[in-house]
Amino acid sequence: MLVATLPVLVVLLVPEGRLACGEPYVTERSPDGRWTLTVCGRPMFFAMPGGGSDAPGWIVLRDEAGAIRGVSSLTMLQLYGGAAPGFGLQWSRSRVSRAMVLDLPLDPGANAFERWWTDRMWRLRALAGLTPGDEELH
Repeated sequence: MLVATLPVLVVLLVPEGRLACGEPYVTERSPDGRWTLTVCGRPMFFAMPGGGSDAPGWIVLRDEAGAIRGVSSLTMLQLYGGAAPGFGLQWSRSRVSRAMVLDLPLDPGANAFERWWTDRMWRLRALAGLTPGDEELH
């Protein structure tokens, strides 16, 4: 019985963890205001003074209700802020992208349950280290 309920409890209780991002590196909103992209740093065990932008991070896409709709890993925060001019964030009807940094679909979800489920799955993927990342776009 416990073995059968454990996966259900994990999905129900998976924490947002560092995806909550109390102090974002960057926050950007879509032109229509329906989406928010937040760049959050992950703590490093050791960093030289002034090396904070060398920290790894996550890019978290949320819908207008605050549900997580996508997560992308960053090997270094400065990769997001240091993109060359003309390579800024691009919002289209169906995707948000930034050259060599992220490419995520804008999928609002069919209903409240699907948004909740997707939010939990992104939390689990981030916790397990299974999010797509910038290294896949180079």
